Formats: sequence, C-alpha cells, structure tokens
Amino acid sequence: MEVTMIATDKLIICVAPCGSFLTKEANPNIPTSPEEIAEEVYRAWNEGASLAHIHARNREGIATTDPEVFSKIAHLIRSKNCDIILEFSTSPGREEGASIEDGFRVLEANPELVSFNVGFLVLMHARKERILPWTRSFGERMLKALLEKGIKPEFELQGGLGSLAVEVRYFIENFPLSKPYWIDFPLGMQRTAQNATPYTPRNLMHLVDLLPADSMFMTLAVGADETPAVVQSILLGGHARVGFEDAIYYSRGVLAKSNADLVTRIARIGMDLGRTIATPAEARDLLAITKLQNIKKPTQK
Repeated sequence: MEVTMIATDKLIICVAPCGSFLTKEANPNIPTSPEEIAEEVYRAWNEGASLAHIHARNREGIATTDPEVFSKIAHLIRSKNCDIILEFSTSPGREEGASIEDGFRVLEANPELVSFNVGFLVLMHARKERILPWTRSFGERMLKALLEKGIKPEFELQGGLGSLAVEVRYFIENFPLSKPYWIDFPLGMQRTAQNATPYTPRNLMHLVDLLPADSMFMTLAVGADETPAVVQSILLGGHARVGFEDAIYYSRGVLAKSNADLVTRIARIGMDLGRTIATPAEARDLLAITKLQNIKKPTQK
C-alpha cells in the first residue's frame, strides 16, 4: 500500500450527538433540543471529543437546516467555555419541502467546518425512497460558497469508491482548498441507504489505499459496525467518529446512556493502541483551522 495520507499519533475523536432520523423512541437519551444537544456535546468534550458533527432539530424534533437553530446550539456550547470544533451538517432536514439546496442555509451560522457530501444517496425510510443528488455541479457551488466564507469542508463519501477515486480528486484539482484534505468514510449504511458502502475490513483498507496525497481521514460506521470500524481506523492512522447519530447501543441489547460513554470507550481504546487524544486546539492545528469561527449570535431566545 502506498501511504499518501498525513500520519499523526494524535487521535481526533468526533462526536455526532443526534443525527436527523432517530428520536427518543429509539433511545430516550438522544438529544433533540438545542439545550440537550449542547449538553451532550459538552459532556463528550470532557471525555476527549475534539470535534462535534451537529444536526439541528426544530421544536417538534424534526431535522432542520434553520441557521437560527444551529446558531443557538453553537452559542450554548460556547457559553460552557467549550472550545470543541463545531462542524455543522449540510444535509437537508426532514421538514416539508426540504432539499439539498437547504444546505446553503447552514453556512449563515458561520461554522468552522461543514460536512460536504459527495455522490448520490437514496435513503430508504418507512418504505419511502428519498434521493439526495449531490452532483458535481452542486459541489462546485457549495465549495465556492465555503471558500468565500473561509469554512473548511469535510468530504463525506456518499457514493462509495467513485466518490473518492474520482469526485474528491476533481474538487482538489480544481479548487484552491487548504491542506490537509479532511475525508470522512461513512460505512455500514446499506440497510437504510442505497449506494452505501458496507463496512468490512477490506473495504476500509481499499478506501485508505485510494486517499489523495496530503489528506487525513476519519471513519464512522452504523450500528454494531461502529466500534470495529473506528478501531480499525485508529490502527490505520485515521481518526474516529462515534455518537447517537451512528449507534444508540453501547453493547448488544444495552442502550448507551450518553454520547460521552461512546467517546470514553474510543478514547480509552485509542490510548491503549498508542495514540494520544487530540485536544480541540491540537485538532485545529492538524486540520489547519486557524481560529474559532465567529459564531453568529442567535436572534431568538
């Protein structure tokens, strides 16, 4: 294997506290209000998370791209003197008429980092299909907006191997993006999404083989695949994402009590494997995020 990624003994742990689909019916500990999300992020930060991947929910608990809600979450987190990196999801919400174009609204909240979806995804929920066409032309418009605002993209591969081997390289070659390129491998979503890449050790190895030069990677996996996938990621020199967005059980049949519990386990495993847990300041340095973004103060209380 030709090693092209940037290697470091520092381990960035990302917490994804809620996602856009699961509700308290699945696990009563899933946060949905801004206050609950902020508290879960704060607790995860105390256990070693240096990055938070955030989805927002409206007052009914439905996923939204409303920048006011994102701003409120960010303001609540910062009010706790928590310096965790804030990454906002640009995936569409689940409100009536939501589309991928709504991802641009999230940028109004001035995050440090955003998820940048690459490729097509067909979600399957309650026997309904929802097509999310993150095309190259859409990506070009999104990258232009990110460059104007100084927001770093996290490439999230929704189209499997082609997303990395072709599309990510296209964006790198055609846009003045800062290094390192931050790439996320979402795995194990095949039960709820067409075109998703299953987690197997071989699949993750193949993705790592395809990494562009000057890149760093993080792995997430859904359900029971979460822990083995992120442990393999750590062993390969990558980074780890855990949280209720991806897995709500701590072990077979045992619901996780908090996102912090999932972070604690991965931090312990990472240290046992010889990695040191990156602080937010160290993670910003690794990812070349120069300073905390000027979080927009919410206008609504």
